[in-house]
Amino acid sequence: MTPPRGAGEILRERPRLDFVVASLAERAKTHANLNAEEAEQLRQRVRERALDLLDEWTKIAMDLSQAGVALQYQVEAGAAQRLLYEFLNPELKRLPPRHRKFRANRSLRDVEPSVNLWLKSMDGTDLEDDEA
Repeated sequence: MTPPRGAGEILRERPRLDFVVASLAERAKTHANLNAEEAEQLRQRVRERALDLLDEWTKIAMDLSQAGVALQYQVEAGAAQRLLYEFLNPELKRLPPRHRKFRANRSLRDVEPSVNLWLKSMDGTDLEDDEA
């Protein structure tokens, strides 16, 4: 699901993603010192939100697929419809409300350029490529 047009793979992968929902919900439940009732309420809210996002993503992909339109995460791979929009993107006004659930800043793939990596031994000595 990683390539730009991998967003459409939700149609194939959705049945196998319930473990993600469960993992997020459990993580939310244990992230802070909450009493049992608060922790369970938080777990349930995160679970419902994650399920809703996956289900809405699936509906968007299904609608587009039935119309013969590909889905991509952002504007990266030609004319495919995008899933993610910047928060203030004016295109959202012409789309069904479910699309507003997928507002996000640009992917981290685009934030940091390639960086150099210098390896050092435990004593701080620089290592050459063949020593690593």
